[in-house]
Amino acid sequence: MGRILVIDDDPSIRRLVSHWSESMGHICEAFGSITSGIKHIRQYPVDIVFLDVMLPEGNGVDHVPMVLEANPECAIVILSGHSDPRCIEKAFDSGVQDYILKPIEKGRLYEVIDSLLRQKDKAAIRPAIEHSGIIGESSRLNRCIEQMGLAARMEGNLLITGETGTGKELFARALHRNSARAENRYVVVDCTNLPDNLAESLLFGHDRGAFTGADRTKKGLFEHAHKGTLFLDEIGDLSLNVQKSLLRVLQEKTFRPLSSSKEVNVDFRLVAATNCNLYEMVEKGLFRRDLYYRLKTFSIELPPLRSRNGDIKLLAKNYVKSICKELGRKPLKIGSSFMEALYYYEWPGNVREFVNVIRVSVYKAVYEDELTFFHLPQNLRSRKVVVEAEDKGGMIAGMPQAEMVADEAPEAAESGDNGNGNGNGNIGGWNGEVESLELQALPVDNAPDFPDLKHYRKNAINQVEETYLRHLAVVSENSVKKACRISGLSRTRLYELLQKHNLSLRA
Repeated sequence: MGRILVIDDDPSIRRLVSHWSESMGHICEAFGSITSGIKHIRQYPVDIVFLDVMLPEGNGVDHVPMVLEANPECAIVILSGHSDPRCIEKAFDSGVQDYILKPIEKGRLYEVIDSLLRQKDKAAIRPAIEHSGIIGESSRLNRCIEQMGLAARMEGNLLITGETGTGKELFARALHRNSARAENRYVVVDCTNLPDNLAESLLFGHDRGAFTGADRTKKGLFEHAHKGTLFLDEIGDLSLNVQKSLLRVLQEKTFRPLSSSKEVNVDFRLVAATNCNLYEMVEKGLFRRDLYYRLKTFSIELPPLRSRNGDIKLLAKNYVKSICKELGRKPLKIGSSFMEALYYYEWPGNVREFVNVIRVSVYKAVYEDELTFFHLPQNLRSRKVVVEAEDKGGMIAGMPQAEMVADEAPEAAESGDNGNGNGNGNIGGWNGEVESLELQALPVDNAPDFPDLKHYRKNAINQVEETYLRHLAVVSENSVKKACRISGLSRTRLYELLQKHNLSLRA
């Protein structure tokens, strides 16, 4: 018996999915908003979440990370009446398991529920994955670890992608340790430092006398990796000539060292990594298409540190402890101002940059017992100040706060309300009344000019959002933190909506 949750603002969809789920013998709860749905997930275990795209709080796909943070073990299935390829791609990139188009077919729903619950049962009996060195508990990182564990139990090439500093080599080593090849060699090749004129000699090896200076026979890296794992880091930097040679080895499992008349048989597993978009390189003719698809037997895209909510604290504790141990000193305490600054920063260099920042901060605190805001590099300190300034107040659509309050809430201004909710029971200078919306007039007698529902609804939603945001700014006194708490929106989603409607909460 599974535990299913439906989050959809359409009551008929909630009733339909609930009825079909319960007819299969499962427990199903349904909610009309993401806020109430996530509240339920935090209190009760859930196996499958059916999530609508068009929700009162915005696009359901944007809230997938919040759902996974609330329950990393649940499987998310998107429900949508739109087949926009960009939306579908974004949904799968964010971690959803499936995408069902409306109107929902009963057989399709049954198949999805049955398949996801069987996968969950199998996952419960899988052997533990050894991933020492990979620090974090966020849902996106855990999913990558699960993918790595699955790939390790099978044969086939693996492509690991992600921004620089996200830990691609850590995952490659972990895959080798968890695979059947763990007792054999793990060979690393940095393609960035692989000179084109020496690449074939380094990879294939050579016989004595193959070229000037070749005074002895030497095995290549392919042969060294026999029965083990070969890791090609930054494979996007390989020249087209070397790509062609690599493809032949992967296809034939044989190669001939330079100046040798003998073929050498090899059996290695290839793991490749890159921070480049190989597909774009293929389209531009910079990377071989056949090699690209040969590499992608399995693929893992590692998340940037800025999207790994909750991992900052774990990483900080781990690296402060290990760096202090290196220096032979007592572990430093981590001050609250120090930790806040780590959270506010975007980390373009990801974990690699994070470790360097912690190391520098520990060095600066050589005569102290606690890390504070002042031990951090200047760019992190300035970022914290900027975010706090945004939280304290600002302007909307270029209007000073006082002018905006008078314009948006004239009743409050005239009654002497000071904007702190101390007037006639008003909150933040707003009297609680929402201005009436002038929706697009519908031409009753002219069918050709009658709008379709999709565009009419979109225009209405846009008007509702803009009105809500203007009043939210008043109620929250232009504080980003307070606006997020009142509205239930994440900081990222709030900024997206403000930008969409050309509004601002910036100082």
